[in-house]
Amino acid sequence: MEGRYKCNIDVFFSKHLNNVGVGMCIRDETCSFVLAKTEWYSPLCEVRVGEALGLLSALEWVQELNLGPIDFELDVKKVVDSFLSSRHDVTEF
Repeated sequence: MEGRYKCNIDVFFSKHLNNVGVGMCIRDETCSFVLAKTEWYSPLCEVRVGEALGLLSALEWVQELNLGPIDFELDVKKVVDSFLSSRHDVTEF
């Protein structure tokens, strides 16, 4: 859609390093590359927690960049559903 950005978020896990890595890539409405960023978290955590951390990091990043409107793409449906839910969640999310 014209004037919108898209941020893809991928999370990877290293048992060997006891780390969670987050990769984020922003593209514009023509799918042209805008920016990318990586971050590491320690210690290793569950996949859904890692994805939630990735989304939080991406939200903070695009706010710093003052980008918008923006769509986020994640891999873990449970994280997406929790984020979109109107329920007040008191879990680690």
